[in-house]
Amino acid sequence: MESLALLVSLMLLVIYLSGLIAFGLSWLRNRIGKILTLIFSSISVLSGAWVAITLISGNGLMVGGIPVLLGVLSIWNTLRVNKPKAS
Repeated sequence: MESLALLVSLMLLVIYLSGLIAFGLSWLRNRIGKILTLIFSSISVLSGAWVAITLISGNGLMVGGIPVLLGVLSIWNTLRVNKPKAS
């Protein structure tokens, strides 16, 4: 039983870290940062939505909503930061 709890904890750690990594990378202005942000944020949004849908009867909306929110904010911040300046 402890190994199952450890597995779930590791899965949630990866889901939350992908959102945090995406949010951190969203402040970079280069092309590689933008690509990595989109990759990590898509992982965060998809896995967070999966957790929210799977655990809808419990507190899954809260647990899965945080990575989805981080992923969406990362995409929005990437598009905002990399916007060309008006001259």
